[in-house]
Parts: sequence; C-alpha cells; structure tokens
Amino acid sequence: MIKRLFINFERPRGGQAPLTPFSESEEHKESSEEMKFTVECVGKAGGRIGKISNLRGQPDMIHETPLFLVTTLGGSAPHLTQDNLHLVVQKERPICVPAQHFCDHSKTLTAFKKGVAHFAALKSHSVCVSVQDPSKATPSGYNEKRGISLWTYSGRQVLSAERYLTLVEAMQPDWYESLNDADTDKESSKKRITKSIAISSSLLDQCIEGHKNSSELQKAVLFAPLLGGHSELDRRRWAKEVAERLSGGIEGFSLLGIHTNGLTAENIEPEVASCLARSSLDPLPPKYPRQSFGAWNPLTVLSLIEVGIDMFDSSFPFLVTERRGALTFASSLDSTHSNNTVNQESFKHQDKKFKSDEKNSTGAEDDKKTKDNKENCLEEEGAITSPFEICLKEESNFELMEPLLEGCACYSCKNFTRSYIHHLVKVNEMLAPVLLMIHNLHHWNTFFESIRSAIKEDKLDELKTAVEASIKGL
Repeated sequence: MIKRLFINFERPRGGQAPLTPFSESEEHKESSEEMKFTVECVGKAGGRIGKISNLRGQPDMIHETPLFLVTTLGGSAPHLTQDNLHLVVQKERPICVPAQHFCDHSKTLTAFKKGVAHFAALKSHSVCVSVQDPSKATPSGYNEKRGISLWTYSGRQVLSAERYLTLVEAMQPDWYESLNDADTDKESSKKRITKSIAISSSLLDQCIEGHKNSSELQKAVLFAPLLGGHSELDRRRWAKEVAERLSGGIEGFSLLGIHTNGLTAENIEPEVASCLARSSLDPLPPKYPRQSFGAWNPLTVLSLIEVGIDMFDSSFPFLVTERRGALTFASSLDSTHSNNTVNQESFKHQDKKFKSDEKNSTGAEDDKKTKDNKENCLEEEGAITSPFEICLKEESNFELMEPLLEGCACYSCKNFTRSYIHHLVKVNEMLAPVLLMIHNLHHWNTFFESIRSAIKEDKLDELKTAVEASIKGL
C-alpha cells in the first residue's frame, strides 16, 4: 500500500509564485515502511514536482518526478549492457518491464524467488510492470472477455486476471498496472471503446480482489488504467468509475488507450493528448501518482506534464535509435542547446537545400541528390525521421567530423564523430545502435532533468519554447 502525501492547493492565479514545499505532519511520518508519493510543489504553468520513496527494493532511495523509466526488452535496456546503461542513468533508476516479455516464464520466475530485477541482473533498479510493451505496436482486435492478448516470441498468449497476477507475484515489482484492454486509438468506434471499458472494469475488480488476498502483491502498488479512447466523455465516465474503487487498494493511475503503442504515439498532437489526459484526471484526486508510457515526442511530454502526468518511459529515444537517428532537439535552457545557430547546424541534414560546402549550396543537381538521399533514408527499412532528430543513414554525414550534437557530454559525442557512426550504420555494425542508444538516452535524461528544474523555477513555458524553436521550420 502506498503512503500518499500531498499538498492541498488551488491553482495559482495571475502568475503567482508556485506553492511552497510540503511539510510532513506527525501522521505522515508514521508507517515508514510503506511506499510514499509526495507532491512538493506545482508550477504556475502547470507541472508538479513529486517524490517517490520507500520503494520495495530501495528503502533509502528518493526519486524526483517528473521522471522517465528505462524501457526494457526482456528485462534488459535495449542495445546496452548493464555497465553501458549505468554510464547514462543512475543505478537506482526505475525500469519498465512489460509483462508480455515474461508471460512464458512465470514458472521460472516463481522458482527463482528473487524477482525480475535480480533475474535480469538489474537488482539495483526498482521495477514497474506494464501489461504491454510501450515500444512495440500492439496488434488490434484480439482481446477477449476471458483475457488480454499478449504477443511473445512464441506467439499469442491470452492472460486472465488470475494468470496475470500470478506472473506479477513472481516478478516482484514495486508497482504494476492492472490488467486492461487498452486497445483503442483515435480510429476506435464507440462500440470498441464501450467494450474496452467493460472488459477493463471486470479485470480491475479481479485485480483489486487478487491484490487484497496476496501478501506478496501487497508489497507492491496497484495502478488503475485510465481508458476511453479519444472520447472525452467516455474518459470522464471511466475515471468516475475508477474513483469509486479507490478505497479498494488503487494507489496510482496509468494513462492508456490513446494509442496502441510503438510509433502510434509519436505523432499524436500535444493538444489532443493533453486534452484527453485532462478528461481522465479531472474526476480523480490529484494526490495519486500518474504515469503514461509510450513513444511520446518531447512536445507531447511537456504538454502531458503540464496537466499533471508524473512518469514516462524511454520508448521514444529507443525507437529513434531503431531507425538509426540521434536526438538533437533543445533538451535544456542552456545556451549551448538553445542557440539557434547550433540548432540549425544540428538539423541541416533536413534542409532541402543542404549546405555542407559551397558547391552543394549552389548546384541544382547537388540539391536534387541531397533530396534523393533523404528520400532514400526515409524509404530504407521503412525508416522515418522527426524534427527532433538527425538521420545517421544519410550520406550527408559521410565527411562530418563533428559529434552527433555539439555540446553534448555523452560518451558517444565525446569520443566519436558523425562520420564514423554513419559508417557503422551503413555497414550494419552492432556498435552503431549502442552508440546511438547511449546518446539518445543521455539526451532524454538531460531533458527530464531540465523539466524538473524548469518547473521549480517556473520556466516550463520557456523550455517548451526552446524545444519548439529548435525544430522551427523543419
């Protein structure tokens, strides 16, 4: 059971200063063995600083939110060894472990008895179990009343609530999502949304009951899904149903059902995502932690933080790595990353009139070649790019003896050039995604550090403007 500590507040008016830090009462200091979530302050532009402490495997560790969890595949950070991962994030950083990666190994984990973090040699990290893998698109139309379809290396598995809770017990997470039918997006019909809510309602009741009756599960925290597709009305209706169950043991919320994972989250407009999130959150008490996994782009992340989402994952930098891209958007208010000249250099590969030298800037034939190079990059292996990144498949990187991002302090940028990493990409060398993942995860980490600082200093709007300016005109 989570111990929730929260400030009673009203939204500041007229640009007033953010709220003062919360001071624990004697009542709050009791039950020190329980997981705690504390909201420290709320910024005038939205966004809130929170603290998660007393986690199951990290009783002395405090995590400050907004926070991103490291997305894992089979319990490991994609492309990175444990040592490489710890070059980028702290050893105690929470990780997201999808249940679908381990539903074939429930008996093995049960016999192992130490949980999935120890099993994956990441025992210093706290664990959140999600139902689906947020980095991989989930096939639609396969969920049933008897259970939810998870896609594994051995094929489709249908998990009932009972089987799911048995798996979660074996995984021994710090918190986990209730089993749910989140198979909805902007194309979903009213009938599909209604069915999603009906199935998820039954599953939530079963998970609440199973959570109460399991001494092992009571060491973890249960998060309820916030569903309703792209219907604000259905999202409010479902949120009110969840609110009625709060006394049953729900201690947090997962914003789901807006996308079907993988790339489907990336291009959702920030205004759409924040509006749907607000519809789900408004009927619920603000004192609970909220998470939203998926490959949200940086601007959407900022919009969701403005309405009160606390935790995300690293699906976006992982998918950028998979298409052999490197993040270059302004990740902070630091002059090195917010200077327009630097940003133009970072994104010059996406300029239709690419200018790497004087010849390329004047020749129409060379301009056509540059355009063709970019089109080839987009077509190869179905790759796409976004204004937040550069594409290392492009031939324009062939002679660039500069880092992926000027001023970046990650291991990849300090030791290797774009030209070298481009070469690794072209020859399909395994080192290429390793170096790109190190850079992208480092950039994402810097971004979230900047978000927390911006909220504390009431500069979240300025950070958002800096991100927008860094991709302007692309």
